[in-house]
Amino acid sequence: MKTIKDTLKIQPFASRLMDQYFGGRSFAVFDIETTGLSPVYCKVILSGFLLINGDEAQVIQIFADQPDDEKKLLEETLRVLSGVDYVITYNGRHFDIPFVEKRAKKHGLPFRAPYDLDLYQIVSGHSPLKEVLPSLKQKSLEVFMGLSDGRDDGISGGESVALYERYMASHSFDLERKILLHNHDDVIQLYRLLPIITRTDFHRAMFRQGFPAGRFCITKIQLSGRDLHAEGIQVKDPADFISFPTDAAPYTLIMNQASRTFELQIPGQAEAGALYLDALSVLGEDAAEKIAKYPSVVNGYLITQDHKTINYMEINAFLKVFLEKLSC
Repeated sequence: MKTIKDTLKIQPFASRLMDQYFGGRSFAVFDIETTGLSPVYCKVILSGFLLINGDEAQVIQIFADQPDDEKKLLEETLRVLSGVDYVITYNGRHFDIPFVEKRAKKHGLPFRAPYDLDLYQIVSGHSPLKEVLPSLKQKSLEVFMGLSDGRDDGISGGESVALYERYMASHSFDLERKILLHNHDDVIQLYRLLPIITRTDFHRAMFRQGFPAGRFCITKIQLSGRDLHAEGIQVKDPADFISFPTDAAPYTLIMNQASRTFELQIPGQAEAGALYLDALSVLGEDAAEKIAKYPSVVNGYLITQDHKTINYMEINAFLKVFLEKLSC
């Protein structure tokens, strides 16, 4: 196994949208190369990371240059993943993360997946770009965003598989360089694609994908009748806890230490085609002040839905403040 590191200058991406959900949290851009699409029969041969420190970026690539390197590669991959709060991927929720999870399980390695900010899922499900672009492949988005000149590699992921087969037979330095360059450019270009979130309905995407909040990570949010329901994972310090509605705490909260899960149910009310909840009573005065600036928060009440319009931004902000308060 080889570990290759490269340091370069990069323009850091700053965004109020990102700060609202991920401010103060560490991350890595993450991408893998494999010998095929099925984790049952195929292996991880290369893990690529991009870590940002100011205007400096470090690319770390963990490469299986020998047939039996996958376990060592996965051990080092999981070590790097455990050091960040979340990852940025492109279709990582459907490919990279479950692939690594299944291969880790095969080798008896414990793996708890980090939160995955999957740009493909955000763009495909929460933007009009799929209607105007010929495809939503990463390289197509790079062309759309004027980033195509940032690539030096000239191969696809599928071609990388064939190159690796040839490399294992010859250990050609030129073939190794081509495989590494493709993955190297993927993680750099993916970070440069982050501004594309401004062309999406990012608040709705976070409502659908969930997001980290305090020592929790929300995985599901829904309006169930009049009520607001959220569930997810206790990322740190899991505990057993049950709270049923009282005047002081008008909500139901169930936390399970063994499964590390939590469920939250906040009762709402309906009037004149709108759904709303008493945010002031749930949060308390100090915490409620943090969301008072939002347009759908009125006199301490959060309007969750106005006729058919769901107020994703305000719901997300409310849940984030609630779980952060619970984490203290």
